[in-house]
Amino acid sequence: MGGCDTSEQDTLLEAQAFLDQWLQPSGDESGEITQPNCHGYGELMFPAASCADMYEHAKRIDPSSRVLERINSLDCFGTGAQRVCGDFVEIWYRSRDASGRDIKEGAVVKRDDGAFRLYWYRSDLLFTTLAKRKEQADKDDSDDRQNDDTLTRSYNQLVAMHPELYQYPPCLGDIRLSSSTMIGVPVRLQNLQPSDIHQRAAQCSASICFAVVGQKITTLCSKEDHD
Repeated sequence: MGGCDTSEQDTLLEAQAFLDQWLQPSGDESGEITQPNCHGYGELMFPAASCADMYEHAKRIDPSSRVLERINSLDCFGTGAQRVCGDFVEIWYRSRDASGRDIKEGAVVKRDDGAFRLYWYRSDLLFTTLAKRKEQADKDDSDDRQNDDTLTRSYNQLVAMHPELYQYPPCLGDIRLSSSTMIGVPVRLQNLQPSDIHQRAAQCSASICFAVVGQKITTLCSKEDHD
């Protein structure tokens, strides 16, 4: 912090003192550790990690291992649509987790109405968690697209064989397959009978739709109709 004027140096010291307190929250009246609050606008601008995510990952760091690496004031933080200007301070530490692994962690705090609040926190541990989440989300999206493609092909074959069943649409993600939404048993496409489908539709106060289960096709009804 050498070279800072007195007011800026005071700001940096206040910001670091706030962050130290945030990283080591006090207990409530029952003695339980309470989760500190975060800056609501920061969570809105950077929704990938919630306040709980940031706090839980910060708790995995050995507090005694934190060594200040860099602290500086910022007029603005973020890029593009996430860029916000104001009274920011960025703080980075060299730390270790409970297993003794070297961890880099950093935080950005923002002062509003004279009080600092945690705006953003990341660490090697949290970055890993967020990367795994994105990988799983991408996989889920790919699986959903593949399931939709399979259903579309099966549905096209179905209405070609039984045009009168066109009145019942494919589910295509509108209703999730579960024991509470499935009405009737899955059957192979070539064994499906329109009369059976009409009977299923009569048991559902809303409209049924078609879904694929493995190599078979079945019908779903909204969950409310089974409660």
